[in-house]
Amino acid sequence: MTKRICMLDDCGRPHRGLGYCNRHYLKFKRFGDPLYATQRPDRPFCSIEGCREESRARGWCIKHYGRWRATGDPTGTKPRRERPPCSYEGCGKPHAANGYCGTHASRVRRTGTVKARGGRTDCVVQDCVRVHWSGGYCSMHGQRVRKYGEPGPAFSFIGDGSPRRQGNGGYVMMTINGRRVSEHRYVMERALGRPLTADENVHHVNGDRQDNRLANLELWNTSQPAGQRVDDKAKWAADLLRLYAPELLSSPRLGAAS
Repeated sequence: MTKRICMLDDCGRPHRGLGYCNRHYLKFKRFGDPLYATQRPDRPFCSIEGCREESRARGWCIKHYGRWRATGDPTGTKPRRERPPCSYEGCGKPHAANGYCGTHASRVRRTGTVKARGGRTDCVVQDCVRVHWSGGYCSMHGQRVRKYGEPGPAFSFIGDGSPRRQGNGGYVMMTINGRRVSEHRYVMERALGRPLTADENVHHVNGDRQDNRLANLELWNTSQPAGQRVDDKAKWAADLLRLYAPELLSSPRLGAAS
């Protein structure tokens, strides 16, 4: 079967309908003439001197027409709204957010304070010498806050940088100066400022032996008097008070018993 083509001379496109190709068929349907010229005449240039853009409205291009609508003058510019200065004393930069300029607003968002602390700020946790990371905390304390809700002590639970490992009984072990110690005992010793005695142990409040936050640890004492004599018990009680509540030893009787 012979393939039909547009009946107009010099076209050669495949037939679509009424003897025309698709292009001429659409022109015929829309304008009634398959040869209707759809090209637009060249638009004049914008009437503003020196502008080479096409005229779109009132003899102006889009840019100058928009200026006329905004200011009443096709060559005018819309005045910029004056921003108040930064509220930080002595700054003078224009306001950006929350009453501060961009610099001080970013500083408040990152460190919680508008004042600079020598460029690289320190962690807000007392005795921590690490550099601030986010929210006023260093990386270590920031991660603790997100995980536990509190930053914990200034020192690292990992000691000399060795990984935390689970030891016997599920307790976390760590290396301190080349010596393997239990993490929960190390945390309590740092909080007390002294080594634990042989009669002391550390209890996990929530039962999780991996959670060695100070808030989750309790100091227990397992010591007992050597006998049932009153003098032995009195001496044992005095020793216990001397270790945990020395202010109670002001009693003359307790002082004599020790």
